[in-house]
Amino acid sequence: MPKKEIYFLRSPFVRKGSRVFMSLGSLLLGIFPKTTVNFKQSGILSEYNLNAREYLSVCIFVFMFSFIVVSVSVSALLLVVGSANPILGDELIIGTTTLPMDVLLGPIMGVFVGFFMFFQNISYPFLIVNRRVKDIDKNLLFVLRTILVQVRSGVPIFDTFVSVGTGDYGEISDEFKTVIEKVRSGRPVIRTLEELTVRNPSLYFRRAMWQIVNALKSGSDVGDNLENVIRALSKEQLVEIRRYQSTLNPLAMMYMMVAVIAPSLGITVMIVLSTFPGMGAISSKSTFWGLLIGVSFMQFMFMSVIKSKRPNLMG
Repeated sequence: MPKKEIYFLRSPFVRKGSRVFMSLGSLLLGIFPKTTVNFKQSGILSEYNLNAREYLSVCIFVFMFSFIVVSVSVSALLLVVGSANPILGDELIIGTTTLPMDVLLGPIMGVFVGFFMFFQNISYPFLIVNRRVKDIDKNLLFVLRTILVQVRSGVPIFDTFVSVGTGDYGEISDEFKTVIEKVRSGRPVIRTLEELTVRNPSLYFRRAMWQIVNALKSGSDVGDNLENVIRALSKEQLVEIRRYQSTLNPLAMMYMMVAVIAPSLGITVMIVLSTFPGMGAISSKSTFWGLLIGVSFMQFMFMSVIKSKRPNLMG
């Protein structure tokens, strides 16, 4: 389920206008084949009641709407405000009508804004899936250990699901709340867990749920299967930590070179060079401010890279 409301999917104007582009949506569905899977796993399908083809047609409609609005607005603004001081300077002759060349800037900006909106919307299900996978994998071991402890204590399996659903386990709690609602409405537990497993984007979560489903179907001990899954996930966690450690070593060296040593030596060299005749502009205030901004940007980039490389199972 998306954490943020996608307001344009609630709009009747957008939903009705996008029907014109259904054929283009089918065409884009062949170009972006993973959209269907990401769309189901993101929760948009069940939340907004539209399929992948309809969503792609909505993306095309948003592109066209953004293009028209930005093109008309910018062109009109340049015609009114920029008539005295044109940017391009030349004139555009269309039949018997002469217009300033600035009117072309509107459609150009409209194309850029439209494509930005299109690719942002089309990648949104993929971003939701990635965010869900990270949140699920982060809490998965804690959830499995909680279920194992309660099952070993004699608590019925459905009551353990209620405990997880009411707990603070992020996306996993939301998933089990859905399971609880469906089971209380009369849906069999095994069938509900199978549906949960199929639609979930996390590989580790699906593996654990299939073990529980198979144990419930065969009547074997759920605790033994959970112990095997927890043991396997713990080993996988150690492997990911070692892989993460091997990744951090070159990143740390690069960080020291680019963000620490290079700026320090650079400032020293600039101060020395500024003592020579005619080289005083090198050590101006704007140069140091630019260096500060560059170092701050590099710090932010390294922090983002290190965060993105962090294994999901580490929590």
